[in-house]
Amino acid sequence: MTRPILLTGREKRSFSLFSVLVSVLLVLIFAFFFFEMWFLGRFTPVCVDGRSMLMTLEDGDWLYADSEEPPERGDIVIIYVKEYTDEDGHALFSSEANREPITYIIKRVIALEGDEIYCSGNQVYLKKQGEAEFTCLTEPYAYYDPTCAPLYFGNALHPIEVGEGEMFVMGDNRLHSNDSTEIGTLLTKDVTGVVPVWALEHKGAITRWENFRDRFRN
Repeated sequence: MTRPILLTGREKRSFSLFSVLVSVLLVLIFAFFFFEMWFLGRFTPVCVDGRSMLMTLEDGDWLYADSEEPPERGDIVIIYVKEYTDEDGHALFSSEANREPITYIIKRVIALEGDEIYCSGNQVYLKKQGEAEFTCLTEPYAYYDPTCAPLYFGNALHPIEVGEGEMFVMGDNRLHSNDSTEIGTLLTKDVTGVVPVWALEHKGAITRWENFRDRFRN
């Protein structure tokens, strides 16, 4: 009978180290898989299309939107707008390129239910629910293209009271945004996600990662 070849000490150590490395790798793969399942169950990848959020966001930027976070003043949100139409049934929101109806928009929440808001010049004035006076908002994110004509705020030129379950939203690129200044208030229930601060701070890394995932999927 042929006896099995005994492993030397060095071979035993090599085999043991290889087994540990394989086990660690498998654990990391499973951990990443389950983390991604949880992450994508709560956070939705969103690609910015258009220039209405310049200079905060640019066309082609990727972000994550938290589907469980309620919107607050100052938040950037994703809104479902497919059902917003005028009296003739035409879509109130359409793409800049071909004017085709769009399903989602990305805007910033300026006022919530019970607030009053109006715009004058390049300034936005807000009276929060329960407050007695209007306050001029400090908006470092607001961008006014110097090559364009002075801003006309349309329906927001006079004070507007935000109704129950509604919100007033604006694009950061104030001269190139179809938002509540023209359309009026939108329903808070149509918010599908709130962009967290960390997603804004790391939008460059998120964009590179999501572009890589797109190439990998394709």
